[in-house]
Amino acid sequence: MSSIDSITSGASSATTGADTTKLAGSKDEFLKLFMAQLQHQDPLSPKDGSDMVAQLAQFSQVEQSTQTNQQLAALAVSQSSTANASLSSLVGRSCTARLGDVTIKDASNIPPINVSSTGTISGASVVVKDADGNEVRRIDIPANGGPVAWDGRDASGNLIKQGSYSMSVDSGTTTTTITANWAHAIDGVVLSATGSSLKMGGIEVSPSTITTIGAPATIATTDAITAALATNGNI
Repeated sequence: MSSIDSITSGASSATTGADTTKLAGSKDEFLKLFMAQLQHQDPLSPKDGSDMVAQLAQFSQVEQSTQTNQQLAALAVSQSSTANASLSSLVGRSCTARLGDVTIKDASNIPPINVSSTGTISGASVVVKDADGNEVRRIDIPANGGPVAWDGRDASGNLIKQGSYSMSVDSGTTTTTITANWAHAIDGVVLSATGSSLKMGGIEVSPSTITTIGAPATIATTDAITAALATNGNI
């Protein structure tokens, strides 16, 4: 295999994992080596034309991969911006979110958990585990379900630290399906390099866990404001 074959083969196979900078570098190296090969080829045994065509085809694939990666990166940024903008419309709305992975920011302000089932709940509990999978708290669920409050403390009565936790339901001897959701207004949208999350009281949840979205808060109209001012004798 010639040096040209080697560089183009390596560049072609790396298009799925390499970034555009590496692809661009491979492109420049290809052109330099290709021109050097044309200038220094053995006149008694010149490079076969079909081999050159194959190398040019590989170069074209690398160039197309570079452009595709650039366009996909731009598309991803655009979609992320659009998604973040749409999440802002949830602020102020009462929402429910499935239990699961959650980030605890303020253990003293944990929102309630609404639990329901089609039948009587028996021996069920909400289980809290830390990022290492260790159980830190188990909260009993009433037979009729309803709101389940967690004070943000572990089994020893200490407020848990900020960080990542997982929430799940241990159904106990209950024979019917148990549904458990956080219930609270969305206080804000948190943007970070690892993705977006929604702030609900002292916790942050993934937007993908949202199950219901309530109506936005009622905003007073101009007529209503005018009427209120008139009633108070301000106009």
